[in-house]
Amino acid sequence: MIFGAGGAKVIAMSALRIDRHKAIVWARRYVPCEVAGTTVEFGGAALAYLWTGSFVVAALAGTIGASVGYYATAYTAALRWSYRSRRGSLPMRVLVANGLALRSVAIEFGPAEAVDSLVVRPLAFYVGPQLFGGLVLGWVAAKVFSDVVFYALAIGSYERFGALLARRPSIEKGQRHEPRPATTAA
Repeated sequence: MIFGAGGAKVIAMSALRIDRHKAIVWARRYVPCEVAGTTVEFGGAALAYLWTGSFVVAALAGTIGASVGYYATAYTAALRWSYRSRRGSLPMRVLVANGLALRSVAIEFGPAEAVDSLVVRPLAFYVGPQLFGGLVLGWVAAKVFSDVVFYALAIGSYERFGALLARRPSIEKGQRHEPRPATTAA
């Protein structure tokens, strides 16, 4: 951090570099969700367009499909990680793990999803084909644009509120089992 004129904070260029380790962690966390979300997004948008011929209906179906595919995967992963970190009776372990998974998904993705699903993605999927002169190219451009906005917000939440999130346990070299993460119910 460098201080400029009048004490204003200016971020140094080195602070903008992405740490390789963080990029790997983000990829392991988000790629499975992205694959599932993209599959359902394009499948839903294509089916809706084939059935209705409407860009509006296709944009809405794609937005809903992206959310369903993405969050089913994200919630399942958070649930699995939270469940593994808990001990106790089965009913309480399942209940607490579900609560932790829900909290994790809401904190990490809530703000990003609100902006993405309510404004950015539907508008991009509607305008994209018109701007790029073709359905497929427009949807690909819309997806890329929407994802950049979404991940900027989601990664910001992940980095800021990481202590409240379910995380994939890391396997230390030489260990055969994953260590228990320090996830709390508070």
